[in-house]
Amino acid sequence: MIDLMTVKLPKGEAILLTAEIGAAVSDLNNSNHTIIYTDTFREGITINMPIAEFYDLWLGCLVSDVELIEIEFPDGQEVH
Repeated sequence: MIDLMTVKLPKGEAILLTAEIGAAVSDLNNSNHTIIYTDTFREGITINMPIAEFYDLWLGCLVSDVELIEIEFPDGQEVH
């Protein structure tokens, strides 16, 4: 299974591969943001979430057995 998480950015959203996350730090300029460092985003990506909330999300993704197989969007598009 490939573990993914969706996070809100200050503008937009991102999907991250959980296993690629190497570190997370509080944004010193905004306590409601966290900077995530991954194999893909080596300089960091700022997400719109305090670090404590991100920690809960990240840990939940790492230990969860939930598997999503198919997601349908209201406009009829499908993601597999």
